[in-house]
Amino acid sequence: MTHNRSMKCALVTGGTGFIGAYVVRRLLEEERGTWVRLLVRNPARVPEDIRGAVEVVPGDLLDRAAVRTAVEGADTVLHLAALARAWAPDPSSFHATNVGALSALLEEMDRAGVQRFVHVSTVMAGGPRGSGAANGANGSRTPSPYEISKREGEQLVLERTGSSAHAVIVRPTRVYGPGPLHDANGVTKMLHLYIKGQFRVRLDDGDVLGNYVHADDVARGVLLAARRGARGGVYTLGSENISLRGLLELASELSGVRRAVVPIPAWAGLAIGAVAELSGLVGATPFITRDWVRTFLEDWRVDIGPARRDLGYEPRTLRAGLAETIAWLRSPGAAPA
Repeated sequence: MTHNRSMKCALVTGGTGFIGAYVVRRLLEEERGTWVRLLVRNPARVPEDIRGAVEVVPGDLLDRAAVRTAVEGADTVLHLAALARAWAPDPSSFHATNVGALSALLEEMDRAGVQRFVHVSTVMAGGPRGSGAANGANGSRTPSPYEISKREGEQLVLERTGSSAHAVIVRPTRVYGPGPLHDANGVTKMLHLYIKGQFRVRLDDGDVLGNYVHADDVARGVLLAARRGARGGVYTLGSENISLRGLLELASELSGVRRAVVPIPAWAGLAIGAVAELSGLVGATPFITRDWVRTFLEDWRVDIGPARRDLGYEPRTLRAGLAETIAWLRSPGAAPA
């Protein structure tokens, strides 16, 4: 499938990821006069029901030739692809993908004359609001390689806002919703385990706040940023601030299931993170690290006022989003990863 040159073209990187899949479907629904192109590492991951509606360019961000092909003729680029995980065997790979490959993408966009660019970052790039009372072991921690790479990536985008592309940055908070139950959809995975009675412990975090948002609301926010975002604007895409304890209480109310979850002290969580990191030395993939444990001890409340004001962004309530997600988890179509 090749680009119909009479149509505007939107390129999506990371379109087969959790949030990216929502973005692609919204593009197809809301921008019917736009040609949708995907840069994907594995074309087989593109859902069968949309393969005939999108153009697929095989390759990843580290493949300069594939990136050049993908941006050719594109008017808009929605950039979701990134290395986003708790741990990598080589910490420098975070910089290689989230900064180095981003720089190459921006250069190819300039060459191709792309008009609008939305960089999907993370709330973690802005840092926490403050430290919780339970976080005495945390102090002023050093940001993780992932956080550093995302901050540097944002700075790179902001430095290029004077170029041909109208660049906007969006920062999703903790995302949940129907989708594969893997680490990218960790909140929904946690809800699934809680309802099944398999989520038994949590950090004693002093009820610090986090912000939770439905993946489809993030997708709508990405498209709104492309249409209405101010040049160089940075918008947080979230919904409601709530503690993890409060989130689980709401999940209990909505599901009719109440499970005992034991809070463990910060030092115990950090010890678990250290043991998990050691597993990485023997070829396993750590499910958590000390850096990520520390983030859960910090206050990540946000203000989505700028996104409401400038973009017309109106996310669903947490109650509505969780009710939809819990109903999906109980449906026959919900298949754990």
